Amino acid sequence: MKRLPLPSKVTAPSVDAAFWRRMAFAGARYGPRPWVRHSPPLFGLAFAALLPEHRARVRDNLRRILGERTPLEENVDVARTFATYARCLAESLARGRPEAQRARRRLRGTEHLERAVAAGRGIVLVTAHTGAWDAAAHLLPRDAGLEVLVVMHAEPDARARLLHDQVRRSEGVRVVHVGAHPLDSLPLLKHLRSGGVVAAQIDRSYPNQRSLDVELFGRPFRIPEGPFVLSALVGAPVLPVFVRRVDYFDYEFSISPAIHLPRRAGPDHIQRAAGQAALEMERFIRAHPTQWFHFGGG
Repeated sequence: MKRLPLPSKVTAPSVDAAFWRRMAFAGARYGPRPWVRHSPPLFGLAFAALLPEHRARVRDNLRRILGERTPLEENVDVARTFATYARCLAESLARGRPEAQRARRRLRGTEHLERAVAAGRGIVLVTAHTGAWDAAAHLLPRDAGLEVLVVMHAEPDARARLLHDQVRRSEGVRVVHVGAHPLDSLPLLKHLRSGGVVAAQIDRSYPNQRSLDVELFGRPFRIPEGPFVLSALVGAPVLPVFVRRVDYFDYEFSISPAIHLPRRAGPDHIQRAAGQAALEMERFIRAHPTQWFHFGGG
């Protein structure tokens, strides 16, 4: 089995994201199966204890979705969110393991995917930071015979980003980082026009990024404009797809009906499409609230 080499330079572990990412990768990729399967929740709970701001944001998200409940119920779900996040992160870094090669994937709404593929105009797949989205990124193309480009905003720590991208590439997942240059979207247009799939997360927007105002769980929320503009430029359907972790290397894809924009769509068309995508995202998150890893503001 091909071994992915660890980057050689290791620096002090104080606030070095790359160091911690290497440590997580080493444990997830080369640790014994019981360690990989059962230890991540302990790390997730430790980080929850050390990051009160993130913990407060998760609690606020859960209140958006479920309303206010007893402190015990809220604390249990906050802990469950961090534990599930740690499991998903470990599995995303462990792609070369035998268990990852045998990962189970279940598809709900396959007919929506089949129709979008049959149209032959490429697909703009919109998703969110839910469940094991990263660990499962290579499974959907394997099932559907698609070539997928995953669009991600450039992570501040370049070394941590490089490590995770090496893991993704080792399993055939191509990543395009955007946000550094106005021409970042050109490879995405070319890929769509050749019939490929561009996948982007819509539950997080960044400074200086064009975004759209929608409503999520009764509150204002901003999602990136880019995926919907790409769809309009090439006539590719927008396909909402969300992933949840069922068990150890066991994932379920929920595929919603495609959203269609006319060529040269105006602002109103784009706004309506974004609102519909946000509605599909809300439905999924409401069904699986502790698998939404929205640790930022907004």
